[in-house]
This record gives sequence, structure tokens and C-alpha cells, in this order.
Amino acid sequence: MRRPLSHQLKRSANPIWRAIFAHPFLEELHAGTLPMDRFTYFILQDYRYLLDFAQVLCLGGAKSPDLKTLEIFTRHALIAVEVERTFHASFGKSLGLSQSDLDQTPKGPVTEAYTRHLQAVARGGSLAEIVAAVLPCYWIYGEAGKKLYKNRPRKPKIYREWIETYASEEYWRPVREQIRLMNEVGRRANGEEKRRMRSHFLLSSRYEFLFWDQAYRLEDWPV
Repeated sequence: MRRPLSHQLKRSANPIWRAIFAHPFLEELHAGTLPMDRFTYFILQDYRYLLDFAQVLCLGGAKSPDLKTLEIFTRHALIAVEVERTFHASFGKSLGLSQSDLDQTPKGPVTEAYTRHLQAVARGGSLAEIVAAVLPCYWIYGEAGKKLYKNRPRKPKIYREWIETYASEEYWRPVREQIRLMNEVGRRANGEEKRRMRSHFLLSSRYEFLFWDQAYRLEDWPV
């Protein structure tokens, strides 16, 4: 029996995902030794990323063929907005960041490229392509949370809380919804659409790696 499309895509992306979970950002976060300026950079960039991500989900809702799918996308978009308002704002406060710091931080090079990729797929692609483009963000964070949960650091407290958030059942519920949606749209997709879905899934996975790497290197625009 042929495996669901989500499993096929994850298998294709396994080398990228392994590189993500072995990245020193996550390894040092797990050990509690990650320099705080790198985590702060990450939170600022993730805050900027989430607004675009929520907009992409809204575009997915606009292309939904039924109320059930529309409800998933609109609810997930609202979750992203609420995370931006509360989760990152509270982390920002713990890190000594003002609301102005969060709102006025420019996007880093990878953040700009990643969000433009998602927006391009959302505007020009099918619903199935949108699901393929956004799923790595959901799934990789959930897997990272699960992998880091065991032996998570006691200190800094903010690192432990970050890990616990992404390992939680509350976070994993929408992850599983998107995986199920991927398998549903995958069953209806033809060969060419599946090829585009695979391309989007792999590119988003690569951008996820680069997003961690950008934070670890405190990357800025060279000119």
C-alpha cells in the first residue's frame, strides 16, 4: 500500500531535517548554553515571520473548497496572530524587548526570502501547493519540541518554556490537522501538482534550516 503523501515528502526531506535537528542552535538550546543574543535574534525574526505566515494561511482559506478546510485555515491564521501578540510578546518582555523593538526590527535576509517564497506560492499556487509550502514550519517545530523535551534544560527558563511549548499537545493539534489535510489534497493531486508540492515542501524545509542558521550566525544584510 502506497504511503500517504505527507510520509513521502517527509522522507524526501529527511537529509534536510536531520541537518536541522543537528544544528548547533538547537543543540545548544537543548543544553542551555546557546548565547542569549542568538535566541533574541531568533525571537525577533520569528515575530516578523509570523505576520506573513498568518497572511499566507488566510490566502489558503480563500482557496478552500469547503467550510471545513476554510475553518482550519482561518483558525490557524488566528492562532498565528495570537502567538504573535502573546507568546512572542511575553518572550520579548523576558528578553527586555519593547513592542517597538518587535515591530520595527527589519527582516533578516533569510526571513525576507522565506516569507516571499510562501507569499508567492500562496498567491500563484493551488491549495495543495500552499499546504505543502506551510507544512514544514508546523511539522519541524513540533518535531524539534519533541526531540528536545527529554533532558530539557532547567535554565535558562525561557529555553525550557520554548521547548515545552512546541512539544505540547496544544501545539501538535494543528500540526496533525495540516498533515491530514496534506494527505487529503495529495490524494486528489495529479502528477504535475505533486511535483510542485514536493518542490515547495523541500524549499520550505531548506529555509527552515537557514532560519536557524541565520539566528546562530546573527546574520545581517552585508550592504
